[in-house]
Amino acid sequence: MPRRRFQSGRVYQRGTQWVGSYREYEVNPKTGKRARRTITFDATVTSERAAKAALQPYLDDYNARAKENLKPSAPSRAGKSVRALITEWTDKILPNRKPGGARAALSHIRTYILPQLGEVPLRELNLSQHQGFVTAVGRRVDRRKTAENVYGTLGSILNIGRKWGYAIPNVEKRDIVFPADKKPQPQIFFFDADTAARVINAAVYPYKLMLLIAAVCGLRIGEVTALKVSSLDFKRKLIQITGALDYATRKEGTPKSDNSAAPVCMSELLTKHLHNWLTKHYKPNVDGYLFTNSKGKPFLSDNVVKYGVHRAMTKLGIETAKGVHVGIHCFRHGVTSELLQSGTPIHVVTRLMRHADSNVTLEHYAHIVGDAERVASEKFSLRIGQNITQLESDSELESTSSVKTA
Repeated sequence: MPRRRFQSGRVYQRGTQWVGSYREYEVNPKTGKRARRTITFDATVTSERAAKAALQPYLDDYNARAKENLKPSAPSRAGKSVRALITEWTDKILPNRKPGGARAALSHIRTYILPQLGEVPLRELNLSQHQGFVTAVGRRVDRRKTAENVYGTLGSILNIGRKWGYAIPNVEKRDIVFPADKKPQPQIFFFDADTAARVINAAVYPYKLMLLIAAVCGLRIGEVTALKVSSLDFKRKLIQITGALDYATRKEGTPKSDNSAAPVCMSELLTKHLHNWLTKHYKPNVDGYLFTNSKGKPFLSDNVVKYGVHRAMTKLGIETAKGVHVGIHCFRHGVTSELLQSGTPIHVVTRLMRHADSNVTLEHYAHIVGDAERVASEKFSLRIGQNITQLESDSELESTSSVKTA
């Protein structure tokens, strides 16, 4: 039996009259087909537009009956496209992501994944398709890390699809050749202890105290804005890090990782300034946030950076190279760098920064040269230098290297 599809019919002229044609809904039991019906319109129908309007009631009746009796077809797991899987993933998985991660994933999907792979059937996502996608992304971004992040989003979606039973070839990340960085990595900008102190001094309240906490404790911006009075444990000299505010929405969530949800030390310096803040400046609010704006809401991360860090740097005349991002993380990076350079054991720095393990610390701060490296480098340089000194004093070499001029 032929499928009852929705139809739009057709109109045409026969001599001087307009004619409309469409197939009837009922099926002829003898032939198993639907008969085509032709309607000749009267002389009042004088144009194609009028003929279509005259035919429309017949089509509406047919399409209404077809829609009423339409049976949904069973989904084809083998023929599902990347776009269809992304739609399902966005509905079922994305709401469970943290706001920042969700925004990044949607950006990757909208900018790279859907335009290049949206209509590709899942069963055709072989190694060649994966490699072509990564190469195309690499041509656009010129950065290996960005290409890896975009591919990570695609991989996460496809892994979920496999668990849901869709026929998706399994491609290992180690088999993908990622693009090399074509531009040198920008120098990481951070505040050393002296510069951090100058920036903090130049800032105004409440940013001054917010920057001090970030500098001394190495907190992320969302962790600073999420601090509450209940976070302060003056008896044990600890600050409990239990939440973080999304930088765009100020919605409270958990810190970056499980390891990030941990107490940090409250130094004597912080104890003094926090007591002073609570006594003289703190404004009570329903949620108990330590820092609130004039409307009683916690601060937006961008405002802390703009009115706290950037204004202080402008006041001090501190300039940065074009394209270098300067934010609260410069304090976190600074304290980590100072600790490593002063020879603090890596496992201690890892705990202070609340990293998952020492490998994370080493990965992010591999460029830091600590005391142990400096001592080793000086010893080796000294040995080379001694030999160079002997060569320079060798009379035979001096005589052969001299040049006589006429």
